Amino acid sequence: MRNTGASGSNGRTVAKSIAIATTLGLQLVVSVVLGFLLGQWLDGLLHTTPWLAIVGVVVGVGAGFFGIYHLSRVLLK
Repeated sequence: MRNTGASGSNGRTVAKSIAIATTLGLQLVVSVVLGFLLGQWLDGLLHTTPWLAIVGVVVGVGAGFFGIYHLSRVLLK
């Protein structure tokens, strides 16, 4: 009988790959959402709607990509 499920080191490799992909995706999403929320909060405070929310999204995208770049460099060493 053959084992069709992922087991042993192959299963760990797949699980590790999924964990890395999830981490990288969450890094970008969380950065963008936090940038947007911070920008929206500042817009409410300073009455500059929607400009600071847009700036927050742009900064969040930049921070997210920087985080992905840094994390991938660490993981690929």
